[in-house]
Amino acid sequence: MNMHDTSLRVVPQNIEAEQALLGALLINNGVHGPVSRFLEAGHFYERFHGLIYEKIETMLKAGRSVDPSTMKGYLPAEVKGLKLDGEPATPMQYLARLAAAAVPPSMALGQALAVHDMWIARQALAVVQSAEDIILNMDPSGDILQQLEPIEENITSLRAQRIRGEVRKGAGQSYLDALSEAYRRGNVKGVPLPLREISQVISEPCLEAGNLYGLLSSSGEGKTSLTVQIMHHALRNGHPVLFLSYDQSSDQVIRQMVAQHHEIEARRQRDPRLLSDSEFETCASFGTWIETQPFDVIKCTAQTAPQLAGLARTFIKRHGNGNVPFVVVDHIRAITPENDKGDEGTKALRIGQILKSAAEQTEAPWLILNQRNSYGMRRDNPRPIAADLFGGEGAKAPFDAIFYLYRFLKFLEERKAVASSDSDWKKIDKIFPSAVREGQDIAEIGAIKVRFGNPAIKERMMFDARFTRYRSMQPPPEQEGLL
Repeated sequence: MNMHDTSLRVVPQNIEAEQALLGALLINNGVHGPVSRFLEAGHFYERFHGLIYEKIETMLKAGRSVDPSTMKGYLPAEVKGLKLDGEPATPMQYLARLAAAAVPPSMALGQALAVHDMWIARQALAVVQSAEDIILNMDPSGDILQQLEPIEENITSLRAQRIRGEVRKGAGQSYLDALSEAYRRGNVKGVPLPLREISQVISEPCLEAGNLYGLLSSSGEGKTSLTVQIMHHALRNGHPVLFLSYDQSSDQVIRQMVAQHHEIEARRQRDPRLLSDSEFETCASFGTWIETQPFDVIKCTAQTAPQLAGLARTFIKRHGNGNVPFVVVDHIRAITPENDKGDEGTKALRIGQILKSAAEQTEAPWLILNQRNSYGMRRDNPRPIAADLFGGEGAKAPFDAIFYLYRFLKFLEERKAVASSDSDWKKIDKIFPSAVREGQDIAEIGAIKVRFGNPAIKERMMFDARFTRYRSMQPPPEQEGLL
């Protein structure tokens, strides 16, 4: 037989697992909780099984108990081709058989994972067949790798829907594995932070590998400046850094690093005549150093989230050095959705899910910059809240932590420019600290979301506008406790 003959191959499926899971759900409705976190009706191969699962979910969400008898009336009176032991059967007879052959609740999660695995396999098979069609019908004048880009996007989307390994393990085993790994290393696996205020707000000692982080602020508050500080600190500690920017070029990023680290303003770097000889040498030395580092700035245009994930994988393969890589995306509103279906919240959630999957797959922390919507900045108190995120409150679900920057002075000047009554000035006096009203450029950093800490923690930093950098207002570690 021809080894490439596919006539005897069967589409990936596991009808027995589908039946066993549905039986378990009919006998013990509590099975639905852990299973519903990842399994959907469309994941079943047998359409009637998908319909049963859909009806079970609908009834449970409505507060109804589910068993073969309570489902009567929610399923069609007959289903064409439905059989038991080779003989035609009614839906109610089929449900009764499923319940009678149900697996114990302890085995239900394993059956659900098997159903999901087969769905992933079917989707992967469709991707492979699409690749075959593209290759066999490719444009001779085109770039074959460029023509295959949609295939890479589809695979990345599948990765975002893959069940994470922690679900397959017991909760205790997942904890023990993480504890043992941290003990073996002696620290948390991640990218160090240049300012303690960030660590305190997100309740983490570093940006942990595999986590998705968000940074929220309005335009002009310095979120890119803070991000450049984090990137430079990561590079100084040996971590590969990729900056996927829809705004800044590599030249602009490096000028800002020099300004922050060596106190040579970016405006003067653009005109070497304004530099002293020693400053020129400093800039040249920094450029030579950065050229040797595992660092890249990719100017993005209309990339989708899967394409960004592909760029990150390529970068890490080329520049991986054993240290945890760091990936930054500036900014989430500029990412092109995979399709135009759905509202802003749906698109933002989907983008977040794909980037979270990319963070796990690349074993790197990803930092996603998020520019505030204009509505939140019109509030009397313009401090950022979750509703200011791209996609709103629901879009924060895939993120492990989201923190914000709030520069009082920026908003104070805006409020003062339009204040026209005593009431306006009273609001200004109430909202903005006296130090800010006296001209100090103080920024607040706080949390929109943290998984394992106190989201109410807020810290303050000083913004040095001349060198576009943030400075800690806390005493150095050796002085703590002396004041």
